[in-house]
Amino acid sequence: MQGTWELAGTPDEEIERALAGADLRVLVVLLAQLTGGDDRWFQPRYQPAFDINLFSDPDAGLSVEAQAEVRAAALEVLIALRDGKATLPPPPDEHLMAKLMTLCMGEPVGPEYAPMMLEQLGFRPADVELPEPPRREALESFHVVVIGAGVSGLCAAIKLERLGISYTVLEKNDSVGGTWYENSYPDCGVDTPNHFYSFSFAPNHDWSCYFSKRDELHAYLQSCAHEFGVLPHIRFGTTVVGADFDDEAGVWDVTARDADGNELRIAANAVVCGIGQLNRPKLPTIEGMETFAGPSFHSSRWRHDIDLEGLRVAVIGTGASAIQLVRTTAERAGRLTIFQRSPQWVLSNPDYYREVDDTKKWLLHNVPHYAAWYRFILFYRFADALHGALQIDPDWPHPDRSINAQNDRHREYLTRYIRAQVGDRTDLLPKVIPSYPPWGKRMLMDNDWFKTLKRDNVELVDDAIRRITPTGVELADGRLIELDVIVYATGFETTRILGSLEFRGRGGQSLAERWGDDDARANLGITVPGFPNLFFLYGPNTNLAHGGSIIFHAECQVRYVMGCLTELIARGAQTIECTPEAYEEYNRRVDDAVGRMVWAHPGATNWYRNSAGRVVCNSPWRLVDYWQMTREPNFEEFRFDGAAAGAGSTELVAGAAHATDGR
Repeated sequence: MQGTWELAGTPDEEIERALAGADLRVLVVLLAQLTGGDDRWFQPRYQPAFDINLFSDPDAGLSVEAQAEVRAAALEVLIALRDGKATLPPPPDEHLMAKLMTLCMGEPVGPEYAPMMLEQLGFRPADVELPEPPRREALESFHVVVIGAGVSGLCAAIKLERLGISYTVLEKNDSVGGTWYENSYPDCGVDTPNHFYSFSFAPNHDWSCYFSKRDELHAYLQSCAHEFGVLPHIRFGTTVVGADFDDEAGVWDVTARDADGNELRIAANAVVCGIGQLNRPKLPTIEGMETFAGPSFHSSRWRHDIDLEGLRVAVIGTGASAIQLVRTTAERAGRLTIFQRSPQWVLSNPDYYREVDDTKKWLLHNVPHYAAWYRFILFYRFADALHGALQIDPDWPHPDRSINAQNDRHREYLTRYIRAQVGDRTDLLPKVIPSYPPWGKRMLMDNDWFKTLKRDNVELVDDAIRRITPTGVELADGRLIELDVIVYATGFETTRILGSLEFRGRGGQSLAERWGDDDARANLGITVPGFPNLFFLYGPNTNLAHGGSIIFHAECQVRYVMGCLTELIARGAQTIECTPEAYEEYNRRVDDAVGRMVWAHPGATNWYRNSAGRVVCNSPWRLVDYWQMTREPNFEEFRFDGAAAGAGSTELVAGAAHATDGR
């Protein structure tokens, strides 16, 4: 993020006006950094107050006098930089970085975060490099197939492009974006702040809102694909069927089908699978679904050709997608009936629809390191602070309602919030206050959910559905609710990591058979023994359910994969394969950790667990811990075999290996 600012030619008055609207928390830490760690800015007078809100008080709890002093000093420093009378100091070392982070947050920030944040904020290089410049032939003959052009696959393609490693991306859709392309239901958007929910190497200072909607998110990913030059390497409309490892040649034979049903085969030295966990719609099993006479569809396959104005609409499900789409749907429908299996904990978020003003955009664009420290605040608040609230205390006396003292405080706070939102509609309270501990399911952001439930044309039904009839839904008590449209907001096949993909590794062993229907495991969520040169992104136990950003996690995993690939090329070996010992030990640690967390609580049914009750999706680690685990591959956990052999990377059995444009 360094070097993106520009103050040249900006009048003093314009800088001063912008600083009047700046976040004092950011300005204080900027002054401390830009003055090389001047002790003045670490004095209690300028110490920002501790603040638990996601978007903290812009005045940072400072006195009016201290605020004026900070803004005046910031103006002086920025004018000196603009006029060439001062220069930016070198990036902070880890000791100063730890001091700056603690100053910024108003609470101690562990020194283990310093190296991670130095990379995340652009103060230290984060990319993997080839150990030695390899022979040109080595790079030209080594080819990688990336499956999927969503967030993870796109990140992998960008880093392969930077390294100069030959690659082809196979994407089933006709655009990049993955879930942000496929989901287009009303009000579809992100519930992680946008200035954190973006690649660290591709910051966007022009988000229109703090929590942007699907179209803007998709446009951002499209712009990244264009900016980093990966579009010519993507074959759109190409669905991967599976891949077989050739033991003798040491390469993968990838089979795919194009939009016309033609079979394509491509040889690859390595395969990076970025299909994710949230792309295969999950429909419920309800008697009579096929008999409904009106339109019915999954939320991720929204029917834009249907005008809901005045219709009787049902939304089955009350998870993340439902809570987003219900608000707008209720405004359009004549009557909206929401069918709920279990209530959700919902968090207050007054900034959910707030727009980013021009002053904030100017500061992010023009003030050195402002964007970096603003991102840090969001990162830290939305990251590991909640991790302790998710740990089960075996001595906690109220295990039915919460899992520890901190978790119980969260329950009290959330319950008060829900009661305040429901107000005089006390009939809703038994339906909207969960009985399981907070964070046992995905925490949802309030986007007028409770206001919508109180509308005259909305009914929340928590009675069991007996069956679906041609004209509507019949409940267990015999009541029939007549409908015109049914929307299934019932989530995704999250525990079936492979979907219909079939990978056959050494000796023809099937990964689907090894994992079974819903019990995927991988070392760090990335590699599996017996399947050399195969890497998963957003694989088993890498979903984030305590905070953070899946984009951050994708960057961690892609860096790890690039480390493996560059080492493989540098050694001139044919294969790199995770050892069974590393795989088993890691998964033992994962199972032990998640078994002591709220997602394993018997009172919470969630999409994180498989049919046997094992948590398959979520990562139990703090973000900083996973960053440390994936920053440098431990090659003692791998076996290298054979001498490198070219994969014939630019030849498909049918068709060309690379698309010639981005269409």
